[in-house]
Amino acid sequence: MSTERKGVELYVGTFLAVGLAFIAAMLVRFGGVAKGFTDFYSVTVEFPNASGLVKDAQVLLAGARIGYVEDTPALLMRENFGVSVKLKIREDVLLPRDSNIVVDQSGLLGDCYIDVVPPAQFDRANFIKPNETVQGGTKPGLGALQQQGTVTLTKLTETLDELKKLTTDLNKNLLNDQNLKTLSDTFTNLKTTSENLSASTKKLDVILDKGDGAVDAAKKTFESADKAATDLRTAMTDFKKVAENAGKTMDSARSFVDTGTRVLKKAEHGEGALGLLLTDKETAANLKSFAANLKRSGPVFYKDRETAAPTPAPKRR
Repeated sequence: MSTERKGVELYVGTFLAVGLAFIAAMLVRFGGVAKGFTDFYSVTVEFPNASGLVKDAQVLLAGARIGYVEDTPALLMRENFGVSVKLKIREDVLLPRDSNIVVDQSGLLGDCYIDVVPPAQFDRANFIKPNETVQGGTKPGLGALQQQGTVTLTKLTETLDELKKLTTDLNKNLLNDQNLKTLSDTFTNLKTTSENLSASTKKLDVILDKGDGAVDAAKKTFESADKAATDLRTAMTDFKKVAENAGKTMDSARSFVDTGTRVLKKAEHGEGALGLLLTDKETAANLKSFAANLKRSGPVFYKDRETAAPTPAPKRR
């Protein structure tokens, strides 16, 4: 065998070995051969709905693969229908008991898988035990969105039908020729009313101007009345003072009259100087003589003289 041929065989053998190694790696990676070299423990999860989940689907924790679905989901016959899914979890991975285990979907058209969402804080001494059954949930995927979209479209179609019927009734019953004519007449009347209102407003402006003048005149009248009332109050004050003085004068006159009355009463009884003059003739004669001598001689040359007795008047026959 030549050296050249041995070199070719060596290259071919190396290429085959690399190819077989690559194929073996692919089988281990994607064919599930590596499962036989890893220890797992079983956990049963009950879901209300596991649509799209198949055997050997991945089980992820925080985005990392920790196991797979052992069997196809089995139907549970209870009060509410559900499915039971058996999972195989790597022995070195412990699931917190408060974890939320849900069926999720990779993208809109991707495969379904099991997603384990641990709580933010959990008891590190409380984990799901092997062969234990726990409750799981679901996330709304494409099917749920399609179902909700179908319901929404149905309601939208019904609403559009009702709106179309309402529009038809409106055109038929409200927007007919008679109602349109009535509406046109209403707008015409409204225009006429607006014009009349404008004219009335102008007249009202004139009336308001006159009213302003009347208010000014009334204001001046009230000012005059106020001044007259002030003068009247002043006059009343003066009249009050006059009345008080008149009262005092009346009291003085009343006192004077009372004094005169008392003097006259005393004179009637012969008391006092006046009573003496009225009752004593001699005193009256002396006073008369004194007045006559004083008149005749004056106060400097005064001298007593006897006054001739008055000649008695002749008696009438």
